[in-house]
Amino acid sequence: MSGPAGHYAVLGNPVAHSLSPRLFAALAAHLGVPLDYRAQRVTQAELPGFLARARSGDFQGFSVTLPHKEAALALADSASATARAVGAANCLVVQGRMLLAHNTDGVGLTRALADHGARLSGARVLILGAGGAARAAAHAAQAAGAAALYVSNRTAPRAARLAEAFGGLAVPLEASALQPHLDAADVLVQASAAGLGRPGETPLPPGCVLHPGLTVLDMVYQPLETALLQAARAAGAQSVDGLWMLIHQALEQLRLWTAVQAPAGLAAALHQQLLAEGPP
Repeated sequence: MSGPAGHYAVLGNPVAHSLSPRLFAALAAHLGVPLDYRAQRVTQAELPGFLARARSGDFQGFSVTLPHKEAALALADSASATARAVGAANCLVVQGRMLLAHNTDGVGLTRALADHGARLSGARVLILGAGGAARAAAHAAQAAGAAALYVSNRTAPRAARLAEAFGGLAVPLEASALQPHLDAADVLVQASAAGLGRPGETPLPPGCVLHPGLTVLDMVYQPLETALLQAARAAGAQSVDGLWMLIHQALEQLRLWTAVQAPAGLAAALHQQLLAEGPP
């Protein structure tokens, strides 16, 4: 598959640590799609002007990372229903002189779980965290028809607001309150910053125990081997590292930008290649 070169970037501040340029370079090589994809540091003050200039056609699309996801949604000319429901955009498509906002986190989560034999439909889902990533996970669970949704976060009011927005129940981040829901859960989604750059940190309170029937997805991919995933494997649970979700949401972004549909098995090939090249 080849065609005219497209120009894309991941926007954030900081952004030098982003794995996305490596990921999209590998993706372009696998598919034969010419992509010029770079990391672009843009401050919050610079973002409106940068996106205004982007409408001139120098770029065909953007990935959006922290701290710009909410602002990107507000600055876009139109937005998908998912992006509006989540309240954030992690993908912008340049169409003519218009910016179209999308959020691909839910697709990434759903497909990463599916690759490991798990699904949100009919599942009892427990989400740790109450930020933008957790909101995307809650929306995906609701949209898929999860049987139950529970949200737990260090800041209880934030957990309550998120749970209420998507028909779930907030649970205190305490072992005594959390354990019954852990015991009943089919899927545990770690969507907080716990463990990010801190390999020994776990989002679960001391005393919490995981069970073998659980699928645990940790959105953190730096480090790839988090303390939570180590605990999941020790308990005999299914573990899904954050690189799977990153890859699947990137494949969806590529589809939105270029209409190129990734073939079956590409996510697994990309995961293997990126691991072989070195840790994220």
